[in-house]
Amino acid sequence: MSARTPTLQSPSARGIQPSVARDLAIVVAVTILTFCLSVLFELNERLVLAMAPFEAYQIDELPITVVAMSIAMAWFSWRRFRHAHDELNMRLAAQQALGLALDENRMLSQRSMQVQEEERRNLARELHDELGQSINAIKVDAVNIRDHSQGLPDIHTSAVAIIDVSNQVYDVVRSLMQRLRPVALDDLGLRSAVQYGVDQWQRRHPDVRCKFDAHGELDGLSEKVNITLYRLVQECLTNVAKHAIATRVTISLKRDRDKVRLDFEDDGKGFDLSERKQGLGLIGLRERVESLSGQFELISAPGSGVRIKAVIPAGEEGK
Repeated sequence: MSARTPTLQSPSARGIQPSVARDLAIVVAVTILTFCLSVLFELNERLVLAMAPFEAYQIDELPITVVAMSIAMAWFSWRRFRHAHDELNMRLAAQQALGLALDENRMLSQRSMQVQEEERRNLARELHDELGQSINAIKVDAVNIRDHSQGLPDIHTSAVAIIDVSNQVYDVVRSLMQRLRPVALDDLGLRSAVQYGVDQWQRRHPDVRCKFDAHGELDGLSEKVNITLYRLVQECLTNVAKHAIATRVTISLKRDRDKVRLDFEDDGKGFDLSERKQGLGLIGLRERVESLSGQFELISAPGSGVRIKAVIPAGEEGK
């Protein structure tokens, strides 16, 4: 459902504890070796004889001071190690909590999008069943009045005007229904729905050449995958119309075994990813893809257009 959170391991599992054991072994070995060499060469007696001329400066007390300092430094190092160990555990716990919160957030986001799509479907159905039928009834009555008012020019003109307005309102309602819920997506499948959406967009923007290609078996995909890919294309075309100032748009949809890949590219003005804040549309695209355990990539630069790549697991119908 959402991107898998990386497994976090304890310090001992990640190799910290074996390193400490090795270092302690080295310390013990060096200590024993030093003691053996000191006994063999009587280093302490030699050190006392060497320090005798400096008795007035109490330099002979220096070895004890160095030993005390070594013990203090060892204690200090142990304290710092314990502090670092505790801080590392706290950070690992925070990362785990953050990963769980991210998973929960993606689950909520996916559920929110599902509810939104369901509401859109219901609203489109209501527009079709209620408003569409009412407009059609008005048009039928107006046609009947027009046909029986040949000798009444004022009534005939009004009836014709009502028919024209009814046609315009119905076109607006049909456009709203298409944006809310593409009928072709339910009736004809993803390939035909995207093609129809691209054709409708091309009619509204004849100055932009829009090419759409589809490859592979795209039937039988799950509802989530279908609507996500359709919304991706829809949002990309909307951004082109609003911001890109493009003359060419290329859209490719391809299924390769258990994955579906969408490639979108335009030759518009592009933008700097490091400077420009991504709008809610791009954030929504990324969230939709990642909520299905997919991968989303946005590539752009000033004067180089925009390219979007999305790869989504091809969930089968009913899954």
